[in-house]
Amino acid sequence: MKINIALEWDADSGFSLKEMYPLREQLEAKFESRSYGSTIARIGIVMTCLEREVGKPRKKFQKATGVFTYDIILDYPLISMTAMKVEKKDIIKRQIVEISEQTFSNYKFDDFDKDAFLRDLKKIVIAIKW
Repeated sequence: MKINIALEWDADSGFSLKEMYPLREQLEAKFESRSYGSTIARIGIVMTCLEREVGKPRKKFQKATGVFTYDIILDYPLISMTAMKVEKKDIIKRQIVEISEQTFSNYKFDDFDKDAFLRDLKKIVIAIKW
């Protein structure tokens, strides 16, 4: 499965955009050899942590191309006010999983094992070191 993650990031959150690349790269790499069915060929994620209001999360499934895209809008005030980087990382990891679970709970796909995908996502996110 191909996963692409774009980052919209405010360095005042406590992490620079450059510091977020290892998380993004590891997530993308860990899913390359996995398959969850034929309905979704690629997942595109925009992970956002900005001080300004960003609006409602976008989510869209293009059945013809098998592309599912969605936003992970992180809690900027919580992340930026947390003092220790290790705690910030835990918040980011938890929110990636929780928001993904909420997003996928609104969809039913013909041939996509979303339960297995979400289990793997949780295991992978928890295991990532950056």
